[in-house]
This record gives sequence, structure tokens and C-alpha cells, in this order.
Amino acid sequence: MLAIKLGRKGELTDSDAVAWQVNEATPYVPSPLLYENKLYVCSGNNGILSCYDARTGKAYFVKEKLEEIKGVYASPAAAAGRVYITGRNGVVYVIKPSEKLEVIAVNKLDDDIDCSPAFVGDEMYLKGKEYLYCVSKQGVGEKGKDE
Repeated sequence: MLAIKLGRKGELTDSDAVAWQVNEATPYVPSPLLYENKLYVCSGNNGILSCYDARTGKAYFVKEKLEEIKGVYASPAAAAGRVYITGRNGVVYVIKPSEKLEVIAVNKLDDDIDCSPAFVGDEMYLKGKEYLYCVSKQGVGEKGKDE
């Protein structure tokens, strides 16, 4: 994973255009998440989370195992001062955006989930294999079965 300075062109490998680089525990399917100047990445497709300072590449925490997650395809997402890591097994970790891993909650939906969460207003939507879920202050509701 490379942080490249803006405005550079051509072959940039091993040049001063590379601001910083991380060579381990990088993502495969899930995209990194930039939130509050922190870059969150899941290692491979696993429930292993790392967090870096987006400007310097300094590691805040590396290879922290999210024990209840079994595989990750969904990209990390963030809203309202929370970071959400969604596992393929329907487990969603809610973490505090911090320089150390601080788990706020672990929630389990009875469905398999490969899609990244989407936010609309005060609601979070999660598309499972069977249902579309809406999570809000009122709780979780199923919006309809996938046909």
C-alpha cells in the first residue's frame, strides 16, 4: 500500500513521489477507509484490522484480529463518529476512530453480507444475501427479501 504525492506522473516506484509505504496486512477486496485522518485496512479478506496515520503512514495499530468476523468483502465504512467493519458472516464491529482499537459494539445479523454499508441520513443499510437491513436509532428492520 503506497501513499503517492499528488501531481506526479510516470513510473513512481522507488521515487520521492512515494510519501510512505506499508508492505504487510494490506487489503485485497475491501477498499481502505480514510476517516478523521486515519486509514483503516482489512488484511486480505480477513477480519484483521490495521490503522495508520494517513499523512505519515505511522501505524496506530496493526493486525488486530476481530475475532467474531469470518471473512471480509465489504469495505470499512464510517459515519457519525463510528467506524463499521462488516464480516461475510453478518457480524458488524462498531469501533471508535482512535489511535488504538476500541470496540464499541459487536452486532450479528442472521444473514451473509458481502456488500459495503450505505448511509442515508440517520440510517445505515446493509444488503445481505436474503434481506436488506436498515439500522437506525429505532433498531434493525428488514426492508424486504431479495428476489
